[in-house]
Amino acid sequence: MDAFEYVSLDKQGKQRRGTLQADNERQLRQLLREQNLVPLEIRRITGQHADNDTLHSRKTTLKRGELPLLIRQLATLVAAGLPLEQAIGTTIEQSEQKNTKKVLMKLRARLLEGHSLARAMRQFPRAFDELAVTTIEAGEESGHLPEVLDRLAAYLEEREDRGKQSLMALLYPLILVITAIAVVSGLMVYIVPQVIQIFERSHAQLPAVTRGLLAVTDWFSRYGWWLLSFFFIAGIVFALALRHPDFRLKWHTILLRVPLIGPLIRTAQAARFTRTLGILTKSSVPIVPALSLSAQVVSNLVIRQAVEQAAARVREGSSLNRAVRESGQFPPLTVRLIHSGEQSGTLSDMLERAASAQERDVNHRLGTLIGVMQPVAILIVGVLILLIVLAMLLPIFQINTLLT
Repeated sequence: MDAFEYVSLDKQGKQRRGTLQADNERQLRQLLREQNLVPLEIRRITGQHADNDTLHSRKTTLKRGELPLLIRQLATLVAAGLPLEQAIGTTIEQSEQKNTKKVLMKLRARLLEGHSLARAMRQFPRAFDELAVTTIEAGEESGHLPEVLDRLAAYLEEREDRGKQSLMALLYPLILVITAIAVVSGLMVYIVPQVIQIFERSHAQLPAVTRGLLAVTDWFSRYGWWLLSFFFIAGIVFALALRHPDFRLKWHTILLRVPLIGPLIRTAQAARFTRTLGILTKSSVPIVPALSLSAQVVSNLVIRQAVEQAAARVREGSSLNRAVRESGQFPPLTVRLIHSGEQSGTLSDMLERAASAQERDVNHRLGTLIGVMQPVAILIVGVLILLIVLAMLLPIFQINTLLT
């Protein structure tokens, strides 16, 4: 059964595009007619067509959260005894995303031509990252694909859940800060000047708090847009500068030295590294290629260079424990557990245990940091609003005193 892309007309005369599977074009036309569609154009999706469309395939991405679901479905179906080609076919039927269906149909076409699943996935580098492809390739070569798919699905699901939890944890402080900035800016730029004008007309000496607030308000009224423009341009320049490896390396070095932030980044990167290395070694990937691949999932350049140097030392004959310890970039817990794993022959289990401990540490640190940020943000907003209220009330009290 092949995959086809089609263009058709519905009852209202509107064009509809999609993908379907059929044994041949004749059967596909019959399927379309059964759906009350008039076929206009039909194109077979084959491996050769994919080669001609390499640029489009390399830009193809999956919807956020779609990859863990896809791997989990494949793991369940393959573990149930379905051949890989039939498992992908079933996943195609269950998928509701047009882009995902197209990718899966091309994967199935590649499998029918005799290619491996990992080789077919490499055609879509933005849809399937190198970790997933290499892990599946190791599973295919070792004959343990169902177990590898299940392990990979669990990791991807955990990674997706951690990302959502971090986003939700940061959402409340972010909304609070944005709302506070909007409220205070509105008061200072529009409300305060109009209220203070009433007191200025009386030619009375305004309190120091009121005069200071007026000076700040006047400055923001004159230069506020310039300040916003400056921050906008600075943000663009900073983003462009981060594209240069030298600047990005210096910035990542600075981040690791910042109190509270640095230890959090170091622990999170170590957790990602050990989790990835544990999955790869458990999937029978040799230690040196596993280290090289694990370095790619580390986003901080300082720690990535440390992993690459560790891989070079292991390649020269050093133990992993010694190579990681000499880099000086990993928490002591990671080093000790790797040493225990090498001594007992359970390195994969110790790596996963280290990853779990570090992930719990990251969640605890992040929760503590956000827990501190919330009252601090509320306190700052309260102080600002108090100053604004005092700046408007003190002149009233002063006028009442003079009248009395």
